[in-house]
Amino acid sequence: MSEWADEHRVLDPRFASEPGPWSTARIPYAREWMDSAALPWVRGVTICGSTQIGKTEAVNNVIGYYIHQRPSPAMMVMPNADSARLAGERRILPMVMANDALRAELTERSHDVKNREMAFRSSILYLRSAHSPTEMSSVPVRLVVGDEVKNWPKWSGKEASPLALVRERTRTFTDHVIVLCSTPSTRDGLIQREFMQGDQRRYHVPCPHCGAWQTLTFKRVKWDNEKIATGNAMRAAKDAWYECDHCSARIDDRQKREMLPLGMWVPEGKTVEEWRALRDSERNEHRSYHLWAGYSPWITWWKIAATFLDAKHEPADMMNFVNNWLAEIWEDKINDATVEAIAACVEERVQGECPDDVMVLTGAVDVQKDRLEWSVQGWGMDEESWLVAAGKVMRARDGDDWRELSDILFNGVWGKQQLRLRCCVVDSRYRPDEALDFVRRHQPVARMIIGVERDAPIPFTTHRIDKHPRTGIVLPNAIVVWHVNVGMFKDLVASRIARTVEEPNTRRGRMHLPNDLPVDWLTQMASEHKVRERSGSKEVHRWVIKPGHQRNEAWDLTVYQAAAGRLQRCDLLRSEDAATIPKLTPPPAPTTPKKPHRPPGARFPLLGGNRP
Repeated sequence: MSEWADEHRVLDPRFASEPGPWSTARIPYAREWMDSAALPWVRGVTICGSTQIGKTEAVNNVIGYYIHQRPSPAMMVMPNADSARLAGERRILPMVMANDALRAELTERSHDVKNREMAFRSSILYLRSAHSPTEMSSVPVRLVVGDEVKNWPKWSGKEASPLALVRERTRTFTDHVIVLCSTPSTRDGLIQREFMQGDQRRYHVPCPHCGAWQTLTFKRVKWDNEKIATGNAMRAAKDAWYECDHCSARIDDRQKREMLPLGMWVPEGKTVEEWRALRDSERNEHRSYHLWAGYSPWITWWKIAATFLDAKHEPADMMNFVNNWLAEIWEDKINDATVEAIAACVEERVQGECPDDVMVLTGAVDVQKDRLEWSVQGWGMDEESWLVAAGKVMRARDGDDWRELSDILFNGVWGKQQLRLRCCVVDSRYRPDEALDFVRRHQPVARMIIGVERDAPIPFTTHRIDKHPRTGIVLPNAIVVWHVNVGMFKDLVASRIARTVEEPNTRRGRMHLPNDLPVDWLTQMASEHKVRERSGSKEVHRWVIKPGHQRNEAWDLTVYQAAAGRLQRCDLLRSEDAATIPKLTPPPAPTTPKKPHRPPGARFPLLGGNRP
């Protein structure tokens, strides 16, 4: 199949970075991918690889080869209908039109070529959505090519998994083959499961210095950590290399390109020498391959290092690096927020003490039916945080609980820096009218929030609640309600807690707790975990209370504090920019008299009624 691609395949300049005749020698590791799909005893080929390593073009060659050399019904399965249509428009049809051998297979009927179905002289290609079981039913096929498998749903509509459905379509062909390729996602992801069920081949290359065989790994990518600590610094220096696992010699990008053609795919548990003696007699029906970005001829060592330096402090970016660059599964460490991990955040400090490194103070209030839970948190450089104080105020009929909360949070300063709260978020799930009145009295520092669950990485959305009753026009000084994506911030807080244990010497994003917190506080901090749930044909992740736990106010307050810190853009306080940040000066003492207290539920002119 690789020889066929070298002879016939032409890459369209509209969709390829290197247009022109295809050359397998450019990505020699792809040769076995393609050749495996043409072997008579192979029933499955699984490619678990990073982005931009040529796997998509390789599976396109598989489709082209079968159309020209082994005419038979074939199916290409994409995550949804739109991606299937785009695959037909921008991948398959351009490949056919740029290839003389494939173009000769077209019929004279123009309606035979559609975006979702292409009929040739002796074969037919279906482009189907993994979400639609009806599209994959009643169509026997010899070849199945599945791309972007990690985005396939777990169930296809109300029926079985898409992979189970396409396997049913190949039952009548004894020489069928199913080719799957994708970047990985989680341990339970489809591409990871299929890779583990295969023979798990990895690409071994010889060291240009000592000749020892090895698989390239990210941990052997080296650079000067003392001089280069950020992605921008790496892009300026462009100084990274690979260190041989045996002789520790430096391997640069030019030498990597020389190593690739000498490489060999070796199954798990075998050495290169053992496999050389066995591979001619091997008849494994399922070949699975793993390849990460370090093997790509287009990606240099310094680009990999720069991407890692940019991503290592942000969980969402790190997940992208692990999945799409290292082609490894993302281990969801949310459940690491245990009592033991939280206890590791405790330091020799009591509540009320504000460390000298604190630059910004934020507050959070969790409104319960019978009490007001509150906390004050300090923020320093690189989102390092300290819980300064926490407590609760029991509910009072005359509104004294809100007045007491105001005295705690807003009347007075904290620490030698004499800091005041820059932002205080108030959860309005319970007693919303009282919470609204509290926010009105203390705006713009106080902000009303509502926790929401979203799959999209959008931290905040807003809406204003004060509108004219007849015209609907937003009134001046209208209260803004902030909708906080609590799932996103729970992920962030859990990663910070885990970092305290995994990276004890780092201060970036670290969380500090005083040592006089009640034991119940630490228990509540570990009261939730993240679980997978089915929603229709989708698999979703949700934060839920662990069995045996009833209260989670401490955890909610910590999550709200993370949101308050981002509202104040504390993430922009970075140590590399410390020289440009002005020195903090104590705020002047208030000179204006306090405003008279408005009891809860008082009416306001903007909403109608008399001035209290």
